Amino acid sequence: MIQVDLSMLIAQNAGLMDRGSGPAPESRRSDLPWVVVPVLWVLLLLAGCQASGLGDGLTASGGNVAPLANSTYGAGQVTVTVLLPTDPELRRQAADIADGAKLAVDDLGGGQIMLDIHTSTSTSGQSVEAVRTAAGSGSKLIVGPATNSEVSRVIAGASLPRPPILALVANNSSGGKDIWPLYGDAIDSALEGVSVAIAAEQKNIVVVHEADFPPENLLRLREGIRLNGGNTVGFVAYPSSGTNLRRSFAAQAQTFSKANAIVLLGGGQAIGQVIDILASGEFGASITTAIATSLLPEEMYKRPSAQGLMLAIPSTSDVGVIADRFKAKYGRDPSYDAAIGYDSVAIAAGLVRTGGPDAITTANLTSAQGFRAATGLFRFRPDGRIERRMIVHRIENGSLKTIREEGEGF
Repeated sequence: MIQVDLSMLIAQNAGLMDRGSGPAPESRRSDLPWVVVPVLWVLLLLAGCQASGLGDGLTASGGNVAPLANSTYGAGQVTVTVLLPTDPELRRQAADIADGAKLAVDDLGGGQIMLDIHTSTSTSGQSVEAVRTAAGSGSKLIVGPATNSEVSRVIAGASLPRPPILALVANNSSGGKDIWPLYGDAIDSALEGVSVAIAAEQKNIVVVHEADFPPENLLRLREGIRLNGGNTVGFVAYPSSGTNLRRSFAAQAQTFSKANAIVLLGGGQAIGQVIDILASGEFGASITTAIATSLLPEEMYKRPSAQGLMLAIPSTSDVGVIADRFKAKYGRDPSYDAAIGYDSVAIAAGLVRTGGPDAITTANLTSAQGFRAATGLFRFRPDGRIERRMIVHRIENGSLKTIREEGEGF
């Protein structure tokens, strides 16, 4: 297998400083400085950059951006096919992804990469034919499509053999062979928090979730808790409307009493009330750790009941590695979506640079060592998911203070 450190490639191709190496922060970290206010909260969020819902896939903020057209970029012999949406609400993100990918060709392509960009609405089903065409023309990698429905169509309509696919969707097991998402999701953020809680001996976990939270994601969370060495003592649903929250929690008082940690899933209109009630200690006197997710709105950082909360976010510092060149080329700062586009091509460029034009394979993409690039440290798992490392913070006076760094490897 080929291990590719993309930060090194960026440094070699763009004259930037490598971040260096050394032992992962976990190997030298001391006990976390827990803060009780009055209940210890360990909140896992994905926030920052310019994209709302960082890590949860493309969001609707297209505005008046013109739709992209089919095009090519670069003159290399290794083709990366990019499938982007023209839906009005997704045009801004699509433009950012395309521009990030083009910048990666400039920075890292070494004259070997060509982008073949195909565009269509997310309901057209045209991605299936685009994937078939890419397979027939010798494309080495496909980036996209950008919606779960299009991914499902590709799985059903574009049979193997075909190039590996890095879909522009949030993390899930789509069931398709050689397909991985590029964005993380709320369950990823929760499980990062779970690992911190379990390391602190908070192993009995109750999951508090909106009543309509997808059952398959709850099962995935429970399995992740088990794999981390924890025990799910129960699931407590609450109405997303926020009505009768105390009644919902009181009905599960016995479940709360078994737990010393909470995973809090949800980010709707009720989330502030949920935090206030649970932080008061009214339910679950034994609970000392709470874990929320990327669904939690960033404005919660300022909430009085949130001070002292701990949270983990994906590294965004590496986005700065591309910021100056992106702004010089396109006249705007790069968003997280732009960094996703950059990384999708950086992966291809790194593998080709290291192993030649045929190095973009399932085995190399799922290398246990993973990749480091503009969106931080990540790896593609054999089960069809992406695993992203995060930085753990604590909220102090509405700001984030780093507690544990992302680390240098898996």
